[in-house]
Amino acid sequence: MRRIAYTLAGIIGAGIFWISGITGLAKEEEEHEISYDQVASESERAGSAEVGIEGMTPIYGTDITDGVYEVTVESSSPMFPIEKALLTVENGGMPAVLTMGGQGYLKVYPGTGTQAASSDPSQYIDFQVNEEGKHTFTIPVEALDQPIACAAFSKNREKWYDRFLLFEAESLPKEAVLVDLPDYEALKQAAKEKRIAALREESEQKAAEEAKAADNSNTAEKPETAGEQENANDPSGMSAQPAFIEMEDGEYAIEVEVKGGTGRTTISSPAGLFVRDGQAYARIEWSSTSYDYMLVGGKKYLPLNEEGYSTFEIPITIFNEPMEVIADTTAMSTPHEITYQLIFHGDDIMSKNQTPQAAARRVVYMVFAIMLVCALVSYLNKRKRRS
Repeated sequence: MRRIAYTLAGIIGAGIFWISGITGLAKEEEEHEISYDQVASESERAGSAEVGIEGMTPIYGTDITDGVYEVTVESSSPMFPIEKALLTVENGGMPAVLTMGGQGYLKVYPGTGTQAASSDPSQYIDFQVNEEGKHTFTIPVEALDQPIACAAFSKNREKWYDRFLLFEAESLPKEAVLVDLPDYEALKQAAKEKRIAALREESEQKAAEEAKAADNSNTAEKPETAGEQENANDPSGMSAQPAFIEMEDGEYAIEVEVKGGTGRTTISSPAGLFVRDGQAYARIEWSSTSYDYMLVGGKKYLPLNEEGYSTFEIPITIFNEPMEVIADTTAMSTPHEITYQLIFHGDDIMSKNQTPQAAARRVVYMVFAIMLVCALVSYLNKRKRRS
């Protein structure tokens, strides 16, 4: 009997302890009431970028055939990743269900963080959990190809963060859009050219200022050229001083590989190698047309061309080891700096005729020669038949 009594007493005691613990946790949760009146400062929103391309025109619900479409969404912040978006178009309205890449936000608000903090909580949009266990938000979309303010409330920081979204009309089926869309590639090219022109002007102005300062101080320092510019914000910490190479001055080719970034962008290899006064420079051609400058050892290099694949001439600071560079791309509407590592293989130097560009020129010359021979043979045959 005593054993039974002790056992029952132990069970009852454990139950009381468990109930008191749960009650305490519930009480603690009740005491911690979330306040929705805090807005993240500008410094806390670091990393945000503009969305869209200059020249875009809004596409409204009345411009689209009713239906449900998967649409691409550009977010102003990598901290607000959107994995998927389903847009429902009906009678001019366009709500969109956003499937998030994380669970860091409790609510969103169609507006700025300041507007959200001063609004009634009934206007907030709560997250829902889909069948895959992911958080989703259903928000109204005023127009495609137009930045939309969408404040997001952080679960951990308990503050509203300004986010901007752009729903891309280009991602819809062509037959779904009832109006003509702009030439997006032309808009990107125009934005790139405008940015490069501004960078060149900035570089030339800086070079002129440095030249004037050098003249005033009677120093032997050489001003920067229009193709390069000091940039103290470059984090690579490498010098832009070209490496010395024991070769005659001239033009060669060198094998190069690229690492970093998304892995989708490549560089033509072998690349052009230029030796001047025993120092090595490379002319590299990216597989993208969207790079508007590069940073090497704190210096900014502008592209040699404004059309076609982005091509730069940069110093080779080291052979056979990763050389860190930064390339700024405009492919994501808003320019982004991406860090890459280039490896120039010093034991794979060859004649300049072995570069892809030289090979392409040889093919063109060969085709032209064949066409010329064919035309000559055809002419001679016609002349022979006439005689």
